[in-house]
Amino acid sequence: MIVSSGGEHLAHRGLVLKQARALPLSAPVIFQVREKGLDSASLWTLCSQIAPVIDDAGSILAVNDRLDIALASGAGAVHLPESSCPADVIRKAARGLLTGQSVHSKTAALNASSAGLDYLLFGPVFHTPSKAPFGPPQGLEKLREICEKVRTPVFAVGGVTHDKALACIECGAWGVAALTPFLDAGSLPDTINRYLSYLPS
Repeated sequence: MIVSSGGEHLAHRGLVLKQARALPLSAPVIFQVREKGLDSASLWTLCSQIAPVIDDAGSILAVNDRLDIALASGAGAVHLPESSCPADVIRKAARGLLTGQSVHSKTAALNASSAGLDYLLFGPVFHTPSKAPFGPPQGLEKLREICEKVRTPVFAVGGVTHDKALACIECGAWGVAALTPFLDAGSLPDTINRYLSYLPS
């Protein structure tokens, strides 16, 4: 899973579109647009522009925290923060969309899994500045515990460089998510393939 930079309103303006256009050269991914700095109209414009590009690449556009934008833009998924309104309520309203949620504890993971979500995003597993607000790294053993406790597919996030991806998969993660390694849109396909090379076929 690729997570957008969050800087479309600042230094990274135009990066999301460049990343989306690079996806046809890579293996399919979930591309999560997490741009809290954009107003609703700008976010809708961006997602509407990239949704068909991502879909044509065989990948899935997930809009962070905005079910309305996900539905209106033709996205394939909505991604919920841990503090969102009840996941089962969103799930019912988002029929036809994949629905995932970020979780940062075993309790949150169990609650989210019981809501019938399609996937969970657990972390931060390793140290990373972008996940510092969620506390210190939780480590591989906590990831393993979460994966063993829930039946919902779990993506590991937080400092997951390509060389750490296999360790996460060995703990039971279904996949991994990252932001920083994918900031260079020009090398994005190669970066995705590098991650895949560390995962079991």
